[in-house]
Amino acid sequence: MLTLDSTNPKRKQRCYLDGVAAELRDEGAAALLTTATLERAIVARLDERAVASSGLGVFEYLAGCWRRSLAVMGNLQGARGSALDAGVRAARVQALGEAQALLVSYMGLALQLPEMFPQAGRPARALVADALVAEAGADAGADSSPLQGHADALLAQLAARFAGDGLAEVLAPVVGELGLRALARANRSLLQPGFRSILGALELLTANRQCAAAIPHMPTFDPADCAGRRMQTGTALGPFLALSGFAASDEAIAQVYYADAPQRSRQDCDALHAGLRATVRVLQAAQAEVFGRLVRSDADERTLVLRLSLRTLATNALRSGMQVDFARVVDDGFADNLACVWLQLAEPFANDAALARVGR
Repeated sequence: MLTLDSTNPKRKQRCYLDGVAAELRDEGAAALLTTATLERAIVARLDERAVASSGLGVFEYLAGCWRRSLAVMGNLQGARGSALDAGVRAARVQALGEAQALLVSYMGLALQLPEMFPQAGRPARALVADALVAEAGADAGADSSPLQGHADALLAQLAARFAGDGLAEVLAPVVGELGLRALARANRSLLQPGFRSILGALELLTANRQCAAAIPHMPTFDPADCAGRRMQTGTALGPFLALSGFAASDEAIAQVYYADAPQRSRQDCDALHAGLRATVRVLQAAQAEVFGRLVRSDADERTLVLRLSLRTLATNALRSGMQVDFARVVDDGFADNLACVWLQLAEPFANDAALARVGR
C-alpha cells in the first residue's frame, strides 16, 4: 500500500513516498494519490531502495496490486456497489480501470524488459508460468503465486493492452519458461503427471485468440540459427513437441512397459499398450489443439507456422538416411508428434475430394 501523507495513521503499514510528496508540494499540488499522480507513485515504488526494503520483487508487487484491484472492482460492480450513488460508483469504477491499465502496462514491461527494474524475487516469467500451470492442472508448488486463479484475466488484459504493441515480446519469456519446464525430466516423461500441466498451461495461453496470434511472431518462434536437432530445444514450441512416449523422452518408459514383457500374459501386454497409446493420444490431441489455434488465427500466422514446419523437415532430412546420427536431427518422438499434428489438422479436408473445405 502507498501513501503520500506523512500524518497517515496507517503509515507504518504503508510505503510513504516522501520524494513524490515533496515534488507535488513544490509544484503547488496536493500530495494525494489520484489517477494523475498514480504513475509517478508507481515509478517511485519500483525504485531499487523501495523494492529492497519491501522484500517483494517488482512483478510480484505489481501483480498483488492488480489482483486487489480486481477484487475491489468486483465489489463495486456487485451487490456491495449497488448501495453507492450511481455517480460515485461510476467514478470509482473508472479510476480503478485506469489503475488496472497502468499496472498491466508495467507488468508487461517487467515481462518484456526485466533489466529495466531492480532484480529481486522470482522473475516475472516464472510467476506467470506458475499461475498458468496451477490453473491448467494441479500444481501445489504454485499455490503462493500472486496471480493464483487470475491467469486468464491477466492474459486478457495483457492482450488488450499490448495487441499491436509488442504482445509477442511480452509473451515470449512466459512461453520460454514453460518450454524449459517441458524439458525438465520430471515433466517430459509420460510416466509422470507433470507433462499434462505444462501442456495445459500452453493450451490456456493459446485459448486467448490474441495471444495465439502473437506466438508465431515471437522472436523465439523460428530463430534463423536453429536447424536440425536444435529445432527441438531452440524454438518456442520445440520442447512441447519433444514430449512423447518414445524412450528418447524417458528411458524408464521402455523399462516400465517392456522390461518383463516375456513373462507377462498377452492380455497384460495388450493392456499396457492400450494405456500407453491412450496417454499418447491425449498428448498429441493437446499439441494439435495448440497448433490449430495458431494456424486459425489468420493467414499470416498460418504461413509462419507452415514455414516453421517445413524448415524443420528440410533441416532434418538426414533422418531418412540409412545410418542416422541422432545428435544432428530431432528424435523419433518429436518427428512423430509433428506428423500427427498435421495429420489431425488435415482431417477435415483429407477426404474431401472436391477440396471444398480447404482454407476454411
